[in-house]
Amino acid sequence: MRSKQALVVWLAAGLAVIGAAKATQAALQQLPSDEVVTLGESVQGRKIEAVRLGDPASPNKALVVGLIHGDEPGGLQVTAELKRSFENLTGVDLWVVDAFNPDGLSAGKRVNAHGVDLNRNFPGPHRGPAKPGSGYNPGPAPFSEPEARAIRDLVDELRPQVSIWFHQPWNAVLRDPCHGPNPLQRQYAQLAKMRTSCRGADLHGTAIAWEKRTYPSSEAMVVELPHGKLPPAAVARQARAVVAVTGGS
Repeated sequence: MRSKQALVVWLAAGLAVIGAAKATQAALQQLPSDEVVTLGESVQGRKIEAVRLGDPASPNKALVVGLIHGDEPGGLQVTAELKRSFENLTGVDLWVVDAFNPDGLSAGKRVNAHGVDLNRNFPGPHRGPAKPGSGYNPGPAPFSEPEARAIRDLVDELRPQVSIWFHQPWNAVLRDPCHGPNPLQRQYAQLAKMRTSCRGADLHGTAIAWEKRTYPSSEAMVVELPHGKLPPAAVARQARAVVAVTGGS
C-alpha cells in the first residue's frame, strides 16, 4: 500500500480526484487495488482519502466510512483493521474512507469547520432550518459543504451495492425501514454480537437516507458502535462483519 504522502493523482488522466472531475465506471475499474485516492478536501484543506481493497473489476461495489462526526472516532479502528488484515480481499471492490470530516476529527467536534452536521447536509424532506451553534445544524443548503459533496461524488460514481457508515455511541445496528426484513443489518448484528435498533429511523438529511432514495437498489446502513475505544476482539468482529455483508472473502 502506498503511503498517504505518495498519493497517485489521477485527475489528469481522468481517473481521480473524484470530487473535482467525475470519472467513469470504466476508469474506476482501472484504478488499482490497495491504492490511496484523494476524493476532495475539507473546509480547512485537509485531504479526504479512500483506500481501495479487493478486486477493482468486481461488479460488487461497497463503501465503508469510519467517521462523519468528528467526535465519534470508533469506526477508525475498524477501517484500520480492514486495511491491515484484508489487503487480499476477493469478491468485492471495497472502498474504505477513514474520515469524511477530518476537520471535526482534528478538533474533536461533531460538526465540520463551518459548524455544520455533515450527516444532515444531504437533500431530503423536512431538513429543518439551520441552527448555528447546535450539533445538528444542517447547513444553509443541501451539499453546501465540500465534505458532503465529496461523499455525493464518490457514491454517484461508485454506486455501491452496500454502504456501511460507522457512528457512536448507541451500540446497535440501525434498522431502516424499521419494520422491514433488514437481512444485512441482522446478519451484521449477529456477526458483530450487537443488537439491532429502530432508533434514528426518522432522521432527515442523512447520508444513508439520500443514498437509499437516490439509488433504491443499494443498501446503506448505520452501525452505531459503543462509546469509547473498542477492544481488539470487538474490532476484529466488526471488520469480519463488514467483509461478510459486503460479499467479500
